[in-house]
Amino acid sequence: MNSNDIAKLAGVSRSTVSRVINNYSNVPEETRKRVLEVVKKYNYVPHASARMLAGIKNKTIGLFMIDMREDYKGKQVSMSSYFTPFTSAIIDNANKKGYNILVSMVSNENDFKRVKETFYNKSISGGIFIGVKDNEFAIKEIIKEGYKVAIIDQAEKSDEGIYSKSIIVNADNFNGAYKATQYLIDIGHMNIAHITGEENQLSSIERLSGYKKALSDNKISINEKLIIKGKFTVDSGYNATKKLLSKEKPTAIFLSNDSMSIGAIQAIQESGLKIPEDISIIGFDDIEIAKYLKPPLTTIRLDIPEMAALAVNALILSIDNNSNFSANYIVAVKLIERESCRAIKK
Repeated sequence: MNSNDIAKLAGVSRSTVSRVINNYSNVPEETRKRVLEVVKKYNYVPHASARMLAGIKNKTIGLFMIDMREDYKGKQVSMSSYFTPFTSAIIDNANKKGYNILVSMVSNENDFKRVKETFYNKSISGGIFIGVKDNEFAIKEIIKEGYKVAIIDQAEKSDEGIYSKSIIVNADNFNGAYKATQYLIDIGHMNIAHITGEENQLSSIERLSGYKKALSDNKISINEKLIIKGKFTVDSGYNATKKLLSKEKPTAIFLSNDSMSIGAIQAIQESGLKIPEDISIIGFDDIEIAKYLKPPLTTIRLDIPEMAALAVNALILSIDNNSNFSANYIVAVKLIERESCRAIKK
C-alpha cells in the first residue's frame, strides 16, 4: 500500500493525500475526512506524519538555534559558548525522558521555512528555540498553528496573547545586571561602562535596563557615551572595548556576556592598561572558561542546566498529555566574585 493506492481509494490526487497527511490547511474538510478514513482503514504508515495519524507517538523534539550573524562563518555552534552547553543539557534531559533531539541551526530568514516544514510534516512533536530575537514573527506563526513550542529568552508581552500558548524560560537578566552594576558601585566605582549584546534579544534589553536602574537608584547619571553596542561575540567585545577606550576611560565595565569579556580583556591589555588595577570588568553567564581567564572573571552565573531542564520537561509534559500546557519560568542568577574587579576609594 502506497500513497498512489490511498489516492485511488479516496478518489483524490496523490498530492492531496500528501497535503492531508502533512496537515496543510488548504484541503476541504470533507476531502480530508475521506482520506483519513482510508489511511486508518489500511493502516497506511509511510513516515513520521502517518505514524502520528495512526496514533503512534513521535518521540523527537526539535532544537532550533537562531544565529544570523556572519561573525562565525558557519561555525555558530562549535564556536559558541552559549549554544554548546545548552545543546548538551537539552539532549541529556530529553534522553532521560526517552526522547531524541533533532538539532538544527537557523542562519538566515529562509531557514525558517525549513523549520516550519519540520513541524508541519510532523517529523517532531515539539520544538525548543534558542537565540531568538524578541517577538520573532516566524515562531509566532508556528505557535498560532497549534504546535508545541518552548522558547529560551522571550518576553511574555501582556498585549501578545500568542505567548500564553507556549513555554517560556528566561534567566533573571534584569536582576542579574542590577547585581553586577550594584556590586561595582558598592566597591567604589561611579564611572561604569556597559557593552550590550544583540539589541533585539530580550536578555540584552533586560541587562541594559538592569544596569541603568542600578545607576539611577544610586543617583549616578546615565552617560550614553559609556554604553557601547556589542553582539554577544568575542570579536564584538574586543571592538566595542576599543571604541569605548578611544573616547572614555571608565573605572569599570559591565559586559552583557562572558564571551565579550574575553575580547574586552585583550583590548584593555593592548591599550597598555591592567585588569583590575586600571579597569575592573564583570561579565554575565559564567561560561566554563571564565574562571581560567587572567585574571579570573567576576561574573553573573546563569544556570543553563536548570533552564534546559525546565524547557524540556515542560514541553514533554505537554506532548505526553496532549495538552496545551504553557508556562513562564524565570531562573535565578548568582554573582560569582573572582579577581577581575577591585575596590577603589570613593
